[in-house]
Amino acid sequence: MTDPAGDEIAVEPLVEHDDGMPTWVWWLFGIAGLVIVLLVIFAVTTSTPEEQQPVPQPSASQSSSPSPSPSPSVTPEPSESPTPMPSPTDVPSDEPTPMPSPTDVPSDEPTPMPSPTDLPEPPSTFGEGKINVGQDALAGTYRVTLPTASGCVWALSSPNNPTRSGLASDLIVGGMPTVTLADGDVFVSTKCGTWSAVDPASLFKNVSAAVSAAPGVWLVGEDIRFGTWSTENLGETNDPSQACKWTVTESLGTNFTTTVTRGLIFSGTGTVVLTAGQQFESTHCGDWVLLSR
Repeated sequence: MTDPAGDEIAVEPLVEHDDGMPTWVWWLFGIAGLVIVLLVIFAVTTSTPEEQQPVPQPSASQSSSPSPSPSPSVTPEPSESPTPMPSPTDVPSDEPTPMPSPTDVPSDEPTPMPSPTDLPEPPSTFGEGKINVGQDALAGTYRVTLPTASGCVWALSSPNNPTRSGLASDLIVGGMPTVTLADGDVFVSTKCGTWSAVDPASLFKNVSAAVSAAPGVWLVGEDIRFGTWSTENLGETNDPSQACKWTVTESLGTNFTTTVTRGLIFSGTGTVVLTAGQQFESTHCGDWVLLSR
């Protein structure tokens, strides 16, 4: 190999290192490393002071919304009042637990049936039909609430008590019939209206009782006044079914089954003396009037 002057230049062969890598490769690595070092030095020397200064970190005082400081906790002062001593009831007792009384022990006896006073009381008013006294109505004295018309029929019996006295029946042509009922009786009425209980002690004390009486049944001293009564002149009839008849009875408790007097006339005028507490019943006699007391 010659240079431009024509002189020959001796060229040495490439030397290989012991590790087998050519020398030119090592030169290439060296040049690349030098370039990298120069670039780093250039970048450091050309940076601005602001870039070289460290960026300050924000402190707690620079916060736009400072955190509220925790409020101091108040420690409660100890109470000066002394701790109350336990009452005697709080102290466990050494006494044995009392055994339950006999009333606390469940009984094997059957539950008692309700007494009659616990049952609803029967009514003291009833109408037509069959009445079982003690169930459908209370025992006691009853009267119709309004004067009856002709055709009122009632009957009283006591199937479970054959010895019951004071039972009767009647066909009423008017007036205010009265009956006394006992428990176990059976009472039946038709066309008599409503029956209502009355106080027997309040009867026969009406000073304003009537002084005339139409055909029917009336209480003396309650519906009509006591004294001497008379009919008008009835004329004359031979028919017994159309004759003037009357009956005076007493004893309210036995439904006036005790007869005081009876009367029957076919003509003329009838006269009768009545006493307070009696029952007077008449038919086909027309109206009676009070003559005197």
